[in-house]
Amino acid sequence: MKDAYYFKHDSNARHDPKIKSLINKYGIEGYGRFWIVIEMLREATRYKLDDKKYIWEALAEQMKCDIKEVKQFVKDCIEEFELLAENNGCFYSESLLKRMNELDEIREKRRQAAYKSWEDRE
Repeated sequence: MKDAYYFKHDSNARHDPKIKSLINKYGIEGYGRFWIVIEMLREATRYKLDDKKYIWEALAEQMKCDIKEVKQFVKDCIEEFELLAENNGCFYSESLLKRMNELDEIREKRRQAAYKSWEDRE
């Protein structure tokens, strides 16, 4: 089955005070930009994006703005809104990491159970 890049998120995220602050500063467009970042993080290896020119270009293309705007937006998401974090030359969402680690653990347990089931049949 193809990985559809599923990730769990709160259906009422827009009510989070950090998100409300983001919307107050960037408008509803900022909310959309935030979810573009989260979706790209979900698709990325280790659920983190590196501080690389091609990453900023990809984000700018997705957000339909220039790289300078994207960098400021991500910086604000890290420093002002505390929605993202940065470490070792990459940025990420601690919330997404937690959720994806939980999902990855469940998937691994299911994989191991299926493997054991196949072994038991032999």
